[in-house]
Amino acid sequence: MISSTHKHYHLHDIDSERFAEIYLSATSDALMLDEIFQFPAEELFKEVKEGLIGGDHLIDISVGPCVIQMFPIFEFFKEISILEFSDVCVNDVQKWVDGHEDAFDWSFLYKYVMESDGNSGRFKEKENDLRRRIKRILKCDFSKANPTDLVVLPEADCVLSYYVTHMVSEDHDVYRSNMKKIASMLKLGGRLLLFGGYNGAFFTVGEEKYHLLGCDEKFIKEALEDAGLAIERCEVRKSNIGNEVAAYDYLCFIRAVKKKNI
Repeated sequence: MISSTHKHYHLHDIDSERFAEIYLSATSDALMLDEIFQFPAEELFKEVKEGLIGGDHLIDISVGPCVIQMFPIFEFFKEISILEFSDVCVNDVQKWVDGHEDAFDWSFLYKYVMESDGNSGRFKEKENDLRRRIKRILKCDFSKANPTDLVVLPEADCVLSYYVTHMVSEDHDVYRSNMKKIASMLKLGGRLLLFGGYNGAFFTVGEEKYHLLGCDEKFIKEALEDAGLAIERCEVRKSNIGNEVAAYDYLCFIRAVKKKNI
């Protein structure tokens, strides 16, 4: 049962334009961009250098309509499925894939991605390459046994989950259930690249406050292990934001490999 007085990302309408303006634009707080965007880019480039990421199919399950979080790794996969939690974000991403004139322009974020790799060129080329690899943009509902409902996705070599699991899990039991459903999307031996936060409370979009599940490192690791995932790497970074826009104490990145079916 949902007890929080905050809105929930997966249940209530969200203003995607305002969300992008606050968290993913030239007017965003610089510290916030560093934490929620450059930190993931740096970690994903480290993954690429280790040579463990790649295969036929990547599934992206991320917050908001942004696609640039995939830039460090997408070239290592033949096809990509994007799962979104709202019709608005499905439509926003589809507009971007179609090159619609009203689509979000993510070029500003590209500098954060490429600075992490020491390369500032090739934005349009990479953008078009990513468009070609995106084969599905689906609305998902993790309250269902199959979150993509009638669509059965091919098992993935990798799932990238970007800051959304804490937003769509009302409590710890739901988080465990959601993690098992994410793990079920992976092949045996496939990898989950999970970005999240510890000790979260809320994030805001304009005047609206949205739920963030509060949990610690021990709980997250146990939830992954219960889902049949073995943690290979965990990086934790203390948050320096300390404002009223979003409340969390730490950022985390976890790479985990699927060892068994649950």
